[in-house]
Amino acid sequence: MATVEDKKTHYLKDAAAYKQSLQDDRQVYFRGERIEDVTTHHATAGGINNIADLYDLQFDPEGEKLLTYVRDDGARVTASYLVPKSKEDLVFRREGIKRVARETWGTHGRGIDMISTLPVGMLAELPSFRRACPETAENIVWYTKYCEENNIHLSETIVDLQGFRSRASGTAPDTLPPDRATARIVKEDASGIWISGVKGVGTAVPQSNEVLIGSFHPPLDEESFWVYVPIDSPGIKVICRDVTHRPGSSAYDRPLSHRGEELESVLCFDNLFVPRERIIAMRRREVHGVNFYNVWGRYEHWYTFIRIVAKAELYAGLAQLIVDTLELGEVAVVRQRVADVIEYCQILQGLQYAAEELAKPTEGGVMVPDVNVTTAARSYALENLPRVMHILQDICGQGLVLRWSEADLQTPAAFGKNLDWFLDTRKLAAKDKNLVMNLVFDVTASEHAIRSKLFEESNALNVPFLKERLYGEYDRSGFLNDCRNFIGLGNAGVQSYEPRIEAPSLSSVKTDALAGPRGARGN
Repeated sequence: MATVEDKKTHYLKDAAAYKQSLQDDRQVYFRGERIEDVTTHHATAGGINNIADLYDLQFDPEGEKLLTYVRDDGARVTASYLVPKSKEDLVFRREGIKRVARETWGTHGRGIDMISTLPVGMLAELPSFRRACPETAENIVWYTKYCEENNIHLSETIVDLQGFRSRASGTAPDTLPPDRATARIVKEDASGIWISGVKGVGTAVPQSNEVLIGSFHPPLDEESFWVYVPIDSPGIKVICRDVTHRPGSSAYDRPLSHRGEELESVLCFDNLFVPRERIIAMRRREVHGVNFYNVWGRYEHWYTFIRIVAKAELYAGLAQLIVDTLELGEVAVVRQRVADVIEYCQILQGLQYAAEELAKPTEGGVMVPDVNVTTAARSYALENLPRVMHILQDICGQGLVLRWSEADLQTPAAFGKNLDWFLDTRKLAAKDKNLVMNLVFDVTASEHAIRSKLFEESNALNVPFLKERLYGEYDRSGFLNDCRNFIGLGNAGVQSYEPRIEAPSLSSVKTDALAGPRGARGN
C-alpha cells in the first residue's frame, strides 16, 4: 500500500456528489410506477442516505484512514478498489470493511465497498482471463482504475430468476425468445454487443452507479458474458421489490430500519448496448462455471465473512447491553447464553486472523486470504446465526414483545402514575429501556432483520454448497496418510483438491485450462 502523502490531489466523492451521480436517466420502478428521483423516493432514499454518509466519511480525519489510501502517484482514492499485495493490506481492508458494516449493523450485503471486490478478484486471476479472453481481458485493468478514480458504487446481477423461462436450465437451449428469456447477446459488431433478457437478484442496483452483469453455467455461447455498465444505460429497466423498512418511522421506534435499506431488484434488458471496453468476457463458457467464479470470487467471499464478523462483534455488545438493561448479570443461565454469543464472536475473530495469516498471492500477484479458512468460517457463521439471533431475543423475555411508543409510555396507568413508572429499571428509565428493546427487535425480529437473515443464508453460496467446497478443496491427504500408516496401509495415491461444486443445475465446466500452477493460485 502506498504511503506517499499529498492531500491536495484526490479522486473522492462526497455525499452530495454521490447523490448527484444518481440523478440521471435510470429507469427504476417501484409498485408499477417509475421513480423520478431515487435520492428522494421513500423506497430508495434511505439506503442512499446510508451510503452517502459513508462517502462523507471519506473526508473525516478518522474515516479517511480506513476508507481511503494514497497511491504511489500521490493521489488519495477510495480503498474499495485497493488491490491487496500484502497481509498488511488485508488487515487495512478488514478494518475498513468493518467500519462500513457497523453503519448498518452489517445488514447491507452490497455496501459501498463490496462488489468492488469482484473487479479486484478478476485482477487476481488476470492471467486466467488472458488465456481465455485475450481480446478483452485487459479491460479488467482499465475498468478497475476507472472505478477507483470515479469512486464508483458498484452492484451486480448474476443469477437467473426462478421463472422457468428465465433460467438457463428451464427451457431447451434451442428455444427462441421470449419463450427462453435468459439474458443473451442478440447482436454484435465492431463497437460492442447488445443484450436482451432478464436477470436478478440485483441488490442495491437502484442505489448504485454501475452494475456487473454476468451469468453462471450458461449452455449457450451467446448467453455467456461478463460486462460492466452504468445503471442509466438505455435499455436497462430496474424493477424493485417491496420494502421491508417502515418509511416515516422514528429513530426511537425503529433505531436501525428507520434509516431505510438496500433494495433487491430484477433487471430487464432490451437491446442494452455494451461498448467493447466494458466487456470482460463474452462467448467463453469456460469463464462462467461456478467453480472458476469461486476462484476469482475468493476476495468477495472473504469480504462477506468479514462483514459477518462485524455483525458478531455487535451481537456480543448487544447481548451485554440487554444484560445490563434488564439487570440479569446475576442469573447464571443468562450468563451462559451470553457466553454462547461471545463464543460465536471469538471463534469468528480467530478464523478472521487465520485467513489473513495463511493468505497467499494468486498467479496475478494479488494477496488473497486462505480460501479454506474463509469457507469453513462462513459455513460456521451461517449455521449458527439463527441460534445467536434467538439467544438475543430469548434473554429479552417479555421486553421484546411489550414494546411501546413514546406516547404510550406517558399514558396514565395506575396509582396516579403513567405507564413508564412501571417499566423503569434500576439502571435505565423506561424510555431508554424500551429503546434497547426496540433495537433488539429491529436487529433480530423485524421484517428488515428477517430480510437480512435470508440474504445472508443465500448470498455467495449457502451452507450446503460451502460444505461441498470444503470437501472438494480442503487438502487432508497428510492426515489421511497418518491414519493409513498407523495401521500399516501405506500412503494413499495422489489426490486432487481443486475448486469444485457438483450439482445437477450447476456448470460442469472445468477450470484446469484456465488456472495456472496450483501453488501460484494460493490453494
